[in-house]
Amino acid sequence: MRKISIIFILITTFLTAGILATTSLVVYSDFALIQSNVFQRSGDLIIIPTTNGVVENSLVVSQPLNWYTFHRAEKYSFDKILKNYLGKTLQFKFQDGTLRNVRVISYDPAILKDVQTGQVYFSPAGEYIFPSISSIDSKNYFTVSSNATELSYSYITSNIGWRGIYSLDMNSSMMIGNVNLRNRTDTTFKRFHLAFVAGKPNVVVQRKEKYGKTIALSTTPNVFTPPSQSQSLGGYKVYDFGNIHSLSANSSLFISLFSKKVELEKLNVAYNPSNNFKAVSLVAKIKHDFPIPQGVLSLYTTSHGVKYFLGQSNIPDSPASAVLEIPYGKNFDVEVKNVEKQRIMVSKRVYLYTYETTVRNSSNKIQGIWIYEYVPNDSIVTPVGNVQFERVSSNEVHFYIKVKAHSKGVFSYRVQTSY
Repeated sequence: MRKISIIFILITTFLTAGILATTSLVVYSDFALIQSNVFQRSGDLIIIPTTNGVVENSLVVSQPLNWYTFHRAEKYSFDKILKNYLGKTLQFKFQDGTLRNVRVISYDPAILKDVQTGQVYFSPAGEYIFPSISSIDSKNYFTVSSNATELSYSYITSNIGWRGIYSLDMNSSMMIGNVNLRNRTDTTFKRFHLAFVAGKPNVVVQRKEKYGKTIALSTTPNVFTPPSQSQSLGGYKVYDFGNIHSLSANSSLFISLFSKKVELEKLNVAYNPSNNFKAVSLVAKIKHDFPIPQGVLSLYTTSHGVKYFLGQSNIPDSPASAVLEIPYGKNFDVEVKNVEKQRIMVSKRVYLYTYETTVRNSSNKIQGIWIYEYVPNDSIVTPVGNVQFERVSSNEVHFYIKVKAHSKGVFSYRVQTSY
C-alpha cells in the first residue's frame, strides 16, 4: 500500500507549541498543513485526532518521542464482521432454505462448521445471520507514547485546498479576487488561524510503514502568527487571513482576496490557423502590478445597463508585473484560414514554404487580428505584404493585420527551414 509524503521546508516554519489551545491551517492548492496543541490523553498515551485525509507519515511534534502509530478509520465490511466472529457461533441460511447453527472456523476464506453434525463447509453459498453487529472505531488518529504535559504537532491532510475565483469587468478594468476554501474532510474546525500559500511544493511517494519515527523540534512556546498577507516566503506567496470562526466538515468558505484595477487590452487571436476558416479567439491581455494566484477568471461587460457574461478561463500563478493573455471565447464575426501555397527544395535538406493567410471580417467595424504561428526552430520567416511581424521566440512568430468592415485581408509569408 502506498501513501503520499510531502517534503517541504515550510512544515518547520509554522510548527508551534502553546499553552493555550490553538489550531491553525496553512492551506495549499490541494492539501493543508494542520497545526495544533489539542490532544487527548489515555494513560501514558497521547491521542492526536486527525482528518480522514491525513497523510500518515507527515506527523511532526515539539517533543522527542520514541514512536507513534497511526489508526486508520474502520469501516463495516463483511470480512471485518466475520473476522470478529472467528471461533463463535452464528446462524447460516443455505440456498435451499435450511437454517443451521455454525461455528466460524476461518474468515478468509470463509469456512464454517455445523455445531450439530460436525460437517465443514468451505465458502458456502447462502446468507449469514449475525446475532449482533460489532463496534468499530471510525476515526483516524495518531497514538503517541509520551509523558509530556504539553505537546504541539502538525500533520498534512488531503481533501482541503483552495482556489482563486476571479472576475474582471471589461468596462472598468476592475478585477475582483476571492478565495474558495474547500474542506472535504470529516472534521469541523472552530476558532482557528488561517493562511493560504500560493505555490507548488514537491510531492514524493513512499512505502507505507506501520511504525514511524517522529521529527522532534526544539521550539519555544508561542502563538502561531503567519506572515502578513501576500508576503514572500522561500519562493512562495503567503496570504494571512487571521482568525476564522468556523469551517464545517464537507463545506466551502469564500474569502475576499483583493479588488484592484488592471491594464486591459482586448485582442482577436488566431492560434495556428488551418486551411479552413475558423473563428478567432477573444483574448484579454492583462497587465497587473500585484501577484495573482492560480484560479478561474470570469469576464463580464455591461451594455445599456445589462451585464453580460463573456467567458471563463483557468489562469496560472502570475507574479506582479506579469502579463496574462486569457482566451475567453470566440469572435462571432472574424475568421481566419492559413493555406500552404508552395513548397520548393532550395538545396539538399533545405526547403522554402510559402503560406497565404486570409482574414474574413463580417462585422460592421475595423478589426485588428493577431495570428500566432509555431515555426521550426532556427527557420527564416519572411512576411510578404502589408502586415506587422514579430518573432517572439525561436519557434513562434506573430502577425498583426487590420481588416476593414465586411472585407477580407490577405497576406503571405515564407518559411525557410532545413531538415
